[in-house]
Amino acid sequence: MLNRWLKLAVVLFAFALIAAACGNDDDDAPAAPAPTAAATEAPAPEPEATEAPAPAEEEPMEMTVPDNPDNGVTSDSIKVGWMGDLTGPTASSQSFNSHGIEAYFECVNESGGILGRMIDYLPEDDQFNADNAAINFTKLTEDDKVIALLGLGGSHISTQLQPDVEALNLPVIGPPQTIDIQLEGDQYFNNLAHYGDQADLAAGHIAATVGGIENAVVMGISLEVPSGTEFAAYVEQSVLKGGGTYVNTLYVAPGATEVTAQMVELQEGIDEQGVNYVTLHGSPGAGLVVMQGMADSGITDVPIIGIHGIAANSIWTEGPESVSDQTFGIHSFMTANNNIAASADMERCATLAGYDGEHLNLNFSHGFLNGYVFHQAVERAAETGELSRESLTEALKGTFDTMGITCPIDWSSSNHSQCGAAFSLDTASGGMVPANPFSFYADSFDGEYGIEIG
Repeated sequence: MLNRWLKLAVVLFAFALIAAACGNDDDDAPAAPAPTAAATEAPAPEPEATEAPAPAEEEPMEMTVPDNPDNGVTSDSIKVGWMGDLTGPTASSQSFNSHGIEAYFECVNESGGILGRMIDYLPEDDQFNADNAAINFTKLTEDDKVIALLGLGGSHISTQLQPDVEALNLPVIGPPQTIDIQLEGDQYFNNLAHYGDQADLAAGHIAATVGGIENAVVMGISLEVPSGTEFAAYVEQSVLKGGGTYVNTLYVAPGATEVTAQMVELQEGIDEQGVNYVTLHGSPGAGLVVMQGMADSGITDVPIIGIHGIAANSIWTEGPESVSDQTFGIHSFMTANNNIAASADMERCATLAGYDGEHLNLNFSHGFLNGYVFHQAVERAAETGELSRESLTEALKGTFDTMGITCPIDWSSSNHSQCGAAFSLDTASGGMVPANPFSFYADSFDGEYGIEIG
């Protein structure tokens, strides 16, 4: 089936508005969403054929390109890399991203690869450490000579490596964070909502919950990394712009196992300034530490809206229910329990790769989509007669089918795709569901990026 995906002409979206999208008039906390109708209804049966089918069209000739070992293209393989955290403090988020990519390529290779070559997927674990990342980057680009990276995790790492990425003309597809610096240059192709977009969406979600952004008194909690500072600054800007109040940002060290001091400050903000909402930046592991700290401190009546790292199944399956039942996380992708064109293949490929059940995780969906976009771009680049980092970069500057996993992608004039929704867990399917379709939130994004952080 994978060989036929590229013939899809349109993206199939089948979203239904979820009841009680962002809370109700009788309760300050947002109601937990029910699964979308699209997630629970069976697809309509195919109509029965009434006449003999037309003769099958002749299959197009397989495109060929010459070997280019300096750019990862050998006679029998195409080398592509991934960099991120597989065993460190943010592995609870980033590892699913890698698994999604691996699952996509398992299915591609089962079907014969791309351009007659197997995809040699090379993930490298940096444990969220910038020194490790620098070593891994050198290995992938100089030793393995990969043609692209399908992920580059950690804002402190993508910031550090930005000059090298540009100097090598190395395309980076779908990194698991979209920060200001990744909007610069030509090499990053972002399909995850920028932190400015996530802040705008968070402000809109908060406004719907508390009866208007002017009624919001927000305190942020962020990991102590560049993206944590950036997200907090964007939230503050969005809240203040709407007439709300932003109190302060509390920072948590990566790998922290307790947040006692931060909970004391949060309680003071509630008692003295009337904090009625928390925005949360971090990985699922960090999010669980904060949520457990809130539960242990008796802070269970202040709802949370978090970044994409908080939109993880474990937040609801492992977190304290007294806190998680008022929590949403922002993300840009759909899991396979939603009725999208990719659903069946995501589940099958996850099983083939040994990752049963991960098709219900949003970061797995992100990785799977990155593999699919790469597939499309490689075949498009091959039409030029060569496959290189340069031709792949140019091929990425266009539109891409997403099989309903995210909004339609168009990188022809921008290297960023605005798309996002507030998600929580649907316990019936075990997957993630949006409170509203992506289109519901589209007007929330102001498209303004670049913020002074001082």
